[in-house]
Amino acid sequence: MSKKTNLDAEIRAESGKSAVKKVLAAGKIPSVIYGLGEDSLNIALDKISVQKEINSGGFLTRIISLNIAGKKSLAIPRDVQFDPLSDQPIHVDFLRLAEDSKITLDIPTRFINEESSPGLKRGGVLNVNRRTVQLSCPANNIPEEIVFDLDGLEIGDTIRISAANLSSDITPTISDRDFTVASVAAPTVVKEPEAPVEGEEEAAAEGAETSDDAKEASTDDAKKEENKD
Repeated sequence: MSKKTNLDAEIRAESGKSAVKKVLAAGKIPSVIYGLGEDSLNIALDKISVQKEINSGGFLTRIISLNIAGKKSLAIPRDVQFDPLSDQPIHVDFLRLAEDSKITLDIPTRFINEESSPGLKRGGVLNVNRRTVQLSCPANNIPEEIVFDLDGLEIGDTIRISAANLSSDITPTISDRDFTVASVAAPTVVKEPEAPVEGEEEAAAEGAETSDDAKEASTDDAKKEENKD
């Protein structure tokens, strides 16, 4: 399950470009929280704390408990904007969540036990069709990743979403088929051109010369006929 993170936030009374610049200059990140039928609220977060959470990975699938003026609000990051030059976060959008909320997220896939796959041992290749799978998850049970076991798989075997060990309250948004996530394919072999048998090159060259001589003789004959006319 995705881990829950606690972040302190303060309410931003002012809005607009100049106000945003002041927040950034103070070492904070301007943000907004919205959803659950409540008004949007402008907030500011400590930049170092947010940067740390982003660097740890999986930020957009993590439940955040925001402490806003002493009140806890459960939320999930929906978008992060970065400065194009410094690549530092400059704005975060949060979606409010209730404990029983369901949310749609793209969850990364991971494959384990490659060394236990006979097909991969024999030179097969793992072709991954989906690096992420979109799931509908309850707010209190969001997986950090979807794990697929490659143990025992042979060349030609297909890994489908039904092979994932998902709890009953987590469902793929594609529900009309058991779609493919990855497969073990045969190795790709580049066939080198065959080397000519000794003597064939000389014979081919002689044949080409003979052909050229014949063409020249034919051309000379044609010219002689024209001269007669």
